[in-house]
Amino acid sequence: MEPLTPQVMHKLVFTILVHGLPDAQTGIALDVLTDAQKNPNGQVRELAVVALAELQVSPSKRVAALATALKDPYARVRRRAARALGDFGGHAVPAVPALVACLRDPDPSVRRDAAGAAGRIGAAAHAAAAGLVTMLGEPETRTRVVAAASLRRIGRPAIGAVVQGLGHVDPELRGRCATLLGQIAPDDAQVAAALRLVTEDDDAEVRRRAGEALTRTPAPVETPAPAVAPILAMA
Repeated sequence: MEPLTPQVMHKLVFTILVHGLPDAQTGIALDVLTDAQKNPNGQVRELAVVALAELQVSPSKRVAALATALKDPYARVRRRAARALGDFGGHAVPAVPALVACLRDPDPSVRRDAAGAAGRIGAAAHAAAAGLVTMLGEPETRTRVVAAASLRRIGRPAIGAVVQGLGHVDPELRGRCATLLGQIAPDDAQVAAALRLVTEDDDAEVRRRAGEALTRTPAPVETPAPAVAPILAMA
């Protein structure tokens, strides 16, 4: 077989993306691309991820291969793998633990794409909620926007993690959590109770956001408020 150089991989990727492969050859291509993930050349591994995402084999086989790529030493490979997994929706649920780990990746672009992928998977990616809440404190606005959007997409299964965020030591993160709660579950009585507690926050902007979020909630009802304690590990 011709050595797997970047040039050879470019040809294979081009064929898969533009022309496709006969059914009889997709299994062989999967084996070749899986082996390519061990190639010492980072560009070859990156191209393998591109091809795997589009190869016409079962989603479960592609998801498994892409989840492996999330541990690649090359950030561009991890980023491409995370982005591709988001396209699989519910089929990517087995990769959620690996995506959750990528929310702590040292590369901000990998963290952002892993966050976006979790959001596209939806409620089934609820295990990512705590990591996404932590990302609401990222310095880059774009990353915070992606994390917030993903929490909204996960929806009600993310409520617990977002409520815990109300106790974070960072007032900006607390305020963002208050806003999100009003967007995710404005009709949830426990959310309303938690927000009422935050209207007494030491920070004026947090109080303002909590009050604004409460305008979306139903009339106050007597219900135990969820615990809101500082989560120092999230700082």
